[in-house]
Amino acid sequence: MELANLWVAQHGVPDWIRVAAKSDAAAILRLLQTAVYTHLHADWHLPGDWIGSPGFVVLPKPDKPGSANSLTAVLFQKHGEMLACLAATPDPLPAAWVRVVAIDQAEKGEALLAQMLARVVPALQKQGVTQLAWLAVDSWPNLWLSPLGFYRGSQIETFVKEDRDLPEVADVPGLTIRQVYSTDFALLAELEAMSFAPIWRQSAHALAVARPQSLSFDVALLEDEIVAYQLSAPSDAGAHLVRLTVHPEKHGLGIGSALLKHAIEHYYRKGYYAVSLNTQVENSASQKLYLKFGFEPSQQRLPIWILDIPQ
Repeated sequence: MELANLWVAQHGVPDWIRVAAKSDAAAILRLLQTAVYTHLHADWHLPGDWIGSPGFVVLPKPDKPGSANSLTAVLFQKHGEMLACLAATPDPLPAAWVRVVAIDQAEKGEALLAQMLARVVPALQKQGVTQLAWLAVDSWPNLWLSPLGFYRGSQIETFVKEDRDLPEVADVPGLTIRQVYSTDFALLAELEAMSFAPIWRQSAHALAVARPQSLSFDVALLEDEIVAYQLSAPSDAGAHLVRLTVHPEKHGLGIGSALLKHAIEHYYRKGYYAVSLNTQVENSASQKLYLKFGFEPSQQRLPIWILDIPQ
């Protein structure tokens, strides 16, 4: 049985679960403010940015037949309050992330999540998505996801640097560092595709959205060819290194060290003296670089859940 039929058969899809419309935006915002269970994926988008994609579904609260609210909705084409919503979108393909979840019913939360995923997973399959990932920032999804077919794929650990000491970094002949240009995004997306598995890649669109929200966004060029970039954002505690990517064929040349030192010195000039970053627990090469610069693991680890979606 194909995946779409399997999910529908196992979990069911109530008729009133539907793709979110622009007119649902206000109701979705209210739901996110009051829901029992919520999840917001850490990225550069607002929840409303995903409205209209086939992977964003809502479950409206049913109005009582003949009620004033129901009549008003019919006459003025307005949508009522929401019981639940879920957004899962790829950017870029072939992987997708669960971006938004809100469920306003404690006793049926697991069942509602299953029903929304039963609507979303077939839509993702049709788009060519092969994996759906969920970064569990809160603990509530951890008991529900395994029965739904998700497995733990990795863990993310936060590293922090609170001192101002920086190591000596050797000059890299022919290396220059400059701020990113809008014309660089396509090349950076290609660099991402060469460097990371699908679920970790950034698209050219995502990088363009990130640029105006960043604290610093630099590219490193070796003999005028882009070979690395770093993207940083302000955080509540200071500066957060969101991304440091080096061309896989240029590892070991000192490019990552030069780019990281350049970024941290920029933070200090702007008055950001506490620095944080996240990395996969198995990424020993990156951790070696961060430890060299005085970052320390915080022991705060968050699981990544993955659902494989065969094509």
